[in-house]
Amino acid sequence: MFLEKIKDLDLIIFDLDGTLIDSNGVNNEIDIELVRFFKEKKNADEIIQERDYILKTKTNGDIYVNYCQYLKEKYNLDLLAEEILEIRRKISRKFLKNVKYKPGADIIIKLIKEQKIKLALATVSSRQSLNIYFYENENIRKKCDLQKYFDLIVTKDDVIQKKPNPEVYNKIINKFNIKDLSKCLVIEDSLSGVVAAKRAKLNVIAIYDKYSDKDREKINEIADYNVKDFEELFTLFKDKRRKEI
Repeated sequence: MFLEKIKDLDLIIFDLDGTLIDSNGVNNEIDIELVRFFKEKKNADEIIQERDYILKTKTNGDIYVNYCQYLKEKYNLDLLAEEILEIRRKISRKFLKNVKYKPGADIIIKLIKEQKIKLALATVSSRQSLNIYFYENENIRKKCDLQKYFDLIVTKDDVIQKKPNPEVYNKIINKFNIKDLSKCLVIEDSLSGVVAAKRAKLNVIAIYDKYSDKDREKINEIADYNVKDFEELFTLFKDKRRKEI
Protein backbone atom coordinates (compact mmCIF):
# COMPACT_ATOMS: atom_id res chain seq x y z
CA MET A 1 0.00 0.00 0.00
CA PHE A 2 1.27 3.48 -0.90
CA LEU A 3 1.08 4.96 2.61
CA GLU A 4 3.22 2.20 4.07
CA LYS A 5 6.09 3.23 1.79
CA ILE A 6 6.40 6.57 3.58
CA LYS A 7 8.39 4.93 6.35
CA ASP A 8 11.24 4.07 3.96
CA LEU A 9 11.62 7.27 1.92
CA ASP A 10 15.06 8.40 0.76
CA LEU A 11 13.98 11.46 -1.23
CA ILE A 12 11.06 13.90 -1.18
CA ILE A 13 10.55 16.29 -4.08
CA PHE A 14 8.46 19.41 -3.52
CA ASP A 15 6.91 21.69 -6.08
CA LEU A 16 7.23 25.35 -5.11
CA ASP A 17 4.45 27.63 -6.39
CA GLY A 18 1.10 26.77 -4.85
CA THR A 19 2.67 23.92 -2.88
CA LEU A 20 5.25 25.38 -0.49
CA ILE A 21 4.60 29.06 -1.11
CA ASP A 22 1.37 30.98 -1.61
CA SER A 23 2.33 32.42 -4.98
CA ASN A 24 -0.26 31.36 -7.55
CA GLY A 25 -2.47 34.33 -6.76
CA VAL A 26 0.60 36.57 -6.95
CA ASN A 27 1.42 35.24 -10.41
CA ASN A 28 -2.11 36.13 -11.44
CA GLU A 29 -1.62 39.69 -10.18
CA ILE A 30 1.68 39.97 -12.06
CA ASP A 31 0.17 38.85 -15.36
CA ILE A 32 -2.90 41.05 -14.96
CA GLU A 33 -0.63 44.06 -14.41
CA LEU A 34 1.55 43.02 -17.36
CA VAL A 35 -1.35 42.86 -19.83
CA ARG A 36 -2.88 46.06 -18.49
CA PHE A 37 0.48 47.75 -19.05
CA PHE A 38 -0.38 47.37 -22.74
CA LYS A 39 -4.18 47.06 -22.64
CA GLU A 40 -5.53 49.07 -19.73
CA LYS A 41 -9.15 47.88 -19.60
CA LYS A 42 -8.58 44.17 -20.21
CA ASN A 43 -10.79 41.90 -18.07
CA ALA A 44 -8.78 40.15 -15.33
CA ASP A 45 -10.52 36.77 -15.62
CA GLU A 46 -9.98 36.75 -19.38
CA ILE A 47 -6.28 37.55 -18.92
CA ILE A 48 -5.78 34.60 -16.57
CA GLN A 49 -7.79 32.18 -18.71
CA GLU A 50 -5.78 33.06 -21.81
CA ARG A 51 -2.48 32.83 -19.95
CA ASP A 52 -3.34 29.45 -18.42
CA TYR A 53 -4.24 28.11 -21.84
CA ILE A 54 -0.93 29.24 -23.36
CA LEU A 55 1.15 27.90 -20.47
CA LYS A 56 -0.69 24.58 -20.63
CA THR A 57 -0.47 24.05 -24.38
CA LYS A 58 2.94 25.55 -25.25
CA THR A 59 5.40 23.71 -23.02
CA ASN A 60 8.47 23.64 -25.28
CA GLY A 61 11.23 26.09 -24.40
CA ASP A 62 10.62 28.91 -21.93
CA ILE A 63 6.89 28.89 -21.23
CA TYR A 64 6.84 32.59 -20.36
CA VAL A 65 8.72 33.56 -23.53
CA ASN A 66 5.96 31.64 -25.31
CA TYR A 67 3.35 33.61 -23.38
CA CYS A 68 5.05 36.93 -24.13
CA GLN A 69 5.21 35.97 -27.81
CA TYR A 70 1.46 35.36 -27.62
CA LEU A 71 0.96 38.84 -26.12
CA LYS A 72 3.14 40.39 -28.82
CA GLU A 73 1.03 38.85 -31.56
CA LYS A 74 -2.35 39.34 -29.89
CA TYR A 75 -1.81 43.04 -29.17
CA ASN A 76 0.45 43.75 -32.17
CA LEU A 77 3.21 45.02 -29.87
CA ASP A 78 6.35 46.53 -31.33
CA LEU A 79 8.52 44.60 -28.88
CA LEU A 80 10.34 41.28 -28.88
CA ALA A 81 8.93 38.55 -26.65
CA GLU A 82 12.10 38.79 -24.55
CA GLU A 83 11.54 42.53 -24.07
CA ILE A 84 7.99 41.89 -22.89
CA LEU A 85 9.35 39.23 -20.54
CA GLU A 86 11.77 41.78 -19.08
CA ILE A 87 8.84 44.09 -18.35
CA ARG A 88 7.14 41.18 -16.58
CA ARG A 89 10.27 40.56 -14.51
CA LYS A 90 10.33 44.17 -13.36
CA ILE A 91 6.65 43.97 -12.39
CA SER A 92 7.14 40.64 -10.62
CA ARG A 93 9.95 41.81 -8.36
CA LYS A 94 7.72 43.90 -6.09
CA PHE A 95 5.28 40.98 -5.72
CA LEU A 96 7.79 38.15 -5.25
CA LYS A 97 9.61 39.99 -2.46
CA ASN A 98 6.47 39.60 -0.31
CA VAL A 99 5.40 36.00 -1.06
CA LYS A 100 5.00 33.84 2.07
CA TYR A 101 5.22 30.16 2.91
CA LYS A 102 1.95 28.33 3.19
CA PRO A 103 1.11 27.64 6.86
CA GLY A 104 3.28 24.83 8.18
CA ALA A 105 5.38 24.44 5.00
CA ASP A 106 8.58 25.69 6.65
CA ILE A 107 8.03 23.39 9.63
CA ILE A 108 7.67 20.22 7.59
CA ILE A 109 10.74 21.08 5.48
CA LYS A 110 12.85 21.32 8.63
CA LEU A 111 11.40 18.20 10.18
CA ILE A 112 11.89 16.11 7.05
CA LYS A 113 15.49 17.30 6.91
CA GLU A 114 15.96 16.18 10.50
CA GLN A 115 14.85 12.71 9.41
CA LYS A 116 17.89 12.54 7.07
CA ILE A 117 15.66 12.41 3.98
CA LYS A 118 17.05 14.16 0.91
CA LEU A 119 15.02 17.14 -0.29
CA ALA A 120 14.68 18.40 -3.86
CA LEU A 121 12.71 21.26 -5.37
CA ALA A 122 11.13 20.90 -8.83
CA THR A 123 9.74 24.25 -9.93
CA VAL A 124 8.55 25.97 -13.08
CA SER A 125 9.76 29.24 -11.57
CA SER A 126 12.85 30.78 -13.14
CA ARG A 127 16.25 30.95 -11.50
CA GLN A 128 15.79 34.71 -11.42
CA SER A 129 12.60 34.34 -9.36
CA LEU A 130 14.35 31.90 -7.05
CA ASN A 131 17.12 34.44 -6.49
CA ILE A 132 14.53 36.93 -5.28
CA TYR A 133 13.28 34.30 -2.80
CA PHE A 134 16.89 33.52 -1.79
CA TYR A 135 18.16 37.05 -1.27
CA GLU A 136 15.33 39.60 -1.17
CA ASN A 137 12.29 37.88 0.34
CA GLU A 138 12.66 38.15 4.10
CA ASN A 139 9.53 36.05 4.72
CA ILE A 140 11.15 33.04 3.04
CA ARG A 141 14.82 33.71 3.74
CA LYS A 142 14.49 34.09 7.49
CA LYS A 143 11.78 31.51 8.09
CA CYS A 144 13.32 28.64 6.12
CA ASP A 145 16.18 29.33 3.70
CA LEU A 146 15.53 27.20 0.62
CA GLN A 147 19.22 27.00 -0.24
CA LYS A 148 20.03 25.67 3.21
CA TYR A 149 17.45 22.90 3.35
CA PHE A 150 17.19 21.64 -0.22
CA ASP A 151 19.88 19.33 -1.55
CA LEU A 152 18.91 20.06 -5.16
CA ILE A 153 16.85 22.80 -6.80
CA VAL A 154 15.77 22.40 -10.42
CA THR A 155 14.10 25.36 -12.12
CA LYS A 156 12.50 25.84 -15.52
CA ASP A 157 15.89 27.10 -16.73
CA ASP A 158 17.38 23.65 -16.14
CA VAL A 159 15.00 21.67 -18.36
CA ILE A 160 13.72 21.77 -21.93
CA GLN A 161 10.27 20.25 -21.42
CA LYS A 162 8.03 21.69 -18.74
CA LYS A 163 5.41 19.98 -16.58
CA PRO A 164 3.31 17.92 -17.37
CA ASN A 165 6.35 16.46 -19.12
CA PRO A 166 8.27 14.40 -16.52
CA GLU A 167 11.73 15.76 -17.45
CA VAL A 168 12.19 17.74 -14.24
CA TYR A 169 11.43 14.67 -12.11
CA ASN A 170 13.54 12.34 -14.22
CA LYS A 171 16.43 14.79 -13.91
CA ILE A 172 16.20 14.71 -10.12
CA ILE A 173 15.86 10.91 -9.99
CA ASN A 174 18.98 10.55 -12.12
CA LYS A 175 20.92 13.09 -10.07
CA PHE A 176 20.29 11.14 -6.87
CA ASN A 177 20.66 7.80 -8.66
CA ILE A 178 17.34 6.55 -7.26
CA LYS A 179 16.88 2.93 -8.35
CA ASP A 180 13.82 2.09 -6.25
CA LEU A 181 11.25 4.73 -7.16
CA SER A 182 9.03 3.70 -4.26
CA LYS A 183 11.60 5.42 -2.00
CA CYS A 184 10.86 8.76 -3.65
CA LEU A 185 7.76 10.89 -3.00
CA VAL A 186 6.49 14.03 -4.75
CA ILE A 187 4.37 16.76 -3.15
CA GLU A 188 2.44 18.77 -5.77
CA ASP A 189 -0.59 21.06 -5.96
CA SER A 190 -1.43 21.35 -9.66
CA LEU A 191 -2.75 18.95 -12.27
CA SER A 192 0.27 19.47 -14.54
CA GLY A 193 2.60 18.74 -11.63
CA VAL A 194 0.73 15.63 -10.55
CA VAL A 195 0.67 14.33 -14.12
CA ALA A 196 4.41 14.99 -14.51
CA ALA A 197 5.18 13.07 -11.32
CA LYS A 198 3.05 10.10 -12.34
CA ARG A 199 4.62 10.05 -15.80
CA ALA A 200 7.97 9.74 -14.02
CA LYS A 201 6.44 6.72 -12.23
CA LEU A 202 6.63 8.41 -8.84
CA ASN A 203 4.19 8.36 -5.95
CA VAL A 204 2.62 11.77 -5.45
CA ILE A 205 0.64 13.45 -2.71
CA ALA A 206 -1.51 16.37 -3.89
CA ILE A 207 -1.79 19.21 -1.41
CA TYR A 208 -4.74 21.56 -1.75
CA ASP A 209 -4.40 24.94 -3.44
CA LYS A 210 -7.53 26.89 -4.32
CA TYR A 211 -6.10 27.97 -7.67
CA SER A 212 -6.23 24.34 -8.81
CA ASP A 213 -9.92 23.90 -7.99
CA LYS A 214 -10.83 23.82 -11.68
CA ASP A 215 -8.84 20.58 -11.94
CA ARG A 216 -9.75 19.19 -8.52
CA GLU A 217 -11.62 16.10 -9.69
CA LYS A 218 -8.81 15.05 -12.02
CA ILE A 219 -6.11 15.78 -9.42
CA ASN A 220 -7.90 13.65 -6.85
CA GLU A 221 -8.26 10.86 -9.37
CA ILE A 222 -4.59 10.79 -10.44
CA ALA A 223 -2.73 11.50 -7.19
CA ASP A 224 -1.90 8.60 -4.88
CA TYR A 225 -3.11 10.57 -1.87
CA ASN A 226 -4.62 13.99 -1.19
CA VAL A 227 -4.22 16.29 1.81
CA LYS A 228 -5.87 19.59 2.56
CA ASP A 229 -2.85 21.30 4.16
CA PHE A 230 0.55 20.81 5.77
CA GLU A 231 -0.97 19.96 9.14
CA GLU A 232 -2.57 16.89 7.58
CA LEU A 233 0.68 16.05 5.80
CA PHE A 234 2.60 16.38 9.06
CA THR A 235 0.19 13.97 10.78
CA LEU A 236 0.60 11.50 7.92
CA PHE A 237 4.38 11.55 8.23
CA LYS A 238 4.27 11.28 12.00
CA ASP A 239 2.08 8.21 11.81
CA LYS A 240 4.06 6.43 9.10
CA ARG A 241 7.72 7.24 9.73
CA ARG A 242 9.88 4.76 11.66
CA LYS A 243 10.75 7.41 14.21
CA GLU A 244 8.33 10.03 15.39
CA ILE A 245 8.84 13.47 13.87
